[in-house]
Amino acid sequence: MKTLKKVLLGSFVYFGIAGAIFGVSSCEQDSCTVLNCLNGGRCEDGLCQCPEGYEGTECESAVADRYAGVYGGTVRCNYNELLFPIVPDSVRIDIVERPNKVKLEIKAGNTSLQNFVGTVVDGNNIAFEPLISHDAQGNEIVRVDAFVDLDGNLIKVFLKTTNHLNEEKQACSFIGKRHVDENES
Repeated sequence: MKTLKKVLLGSFVYFGIAGAIFGVSSCEQDSCTVLNCLNGGRCEDGLCQCPEGYEGTECESAVADRYAGVYGGTVRCNYNELLFPIVPDSVRIDIVERPNKVKLEIKAGNTSLQNFVGTVVDGNNIAFEPLISHDAQGNEIVRVDAFVDLDGNLIKVFLKTTNHLNEEKQACSFIGKRHVDENES
């Protein structure tokens, strides 16, 4: 009788543990079934893998949205080795095409850019194609390069202008913060 009690008790314990393990493991849910990866994102190992140009838990945000806005700050230019004083200025970045095309508007020193289009490359930088003007023979006359770095609401813009006709050079740097729109709050 003692042996039968031990066998029955052992069986209850065994089936009780097995049932508990089965019950707990059957409650685990595949996290990919609850995620809604948007904009062409796909779920892998419980995380949305976003296509280039999108970010967020479910790929819901275009990276260009992070840049759009008006930034107030200061600009300082160096023109042919002559350093100019720091002056107030502003930069505007608008979305050209989601998810990652933006345009830059800035007036800095002798350079005024209004439709300088670039691509957000890694979420924190914008790669701009240089603006180049040519003469009738196709020779480069003026070249403008722009570089933008975003860190939270702080933006840094660097412009470099080279005039090949007279070998004049200008470099300007802008540092500023995004203006908060009352409608955003």
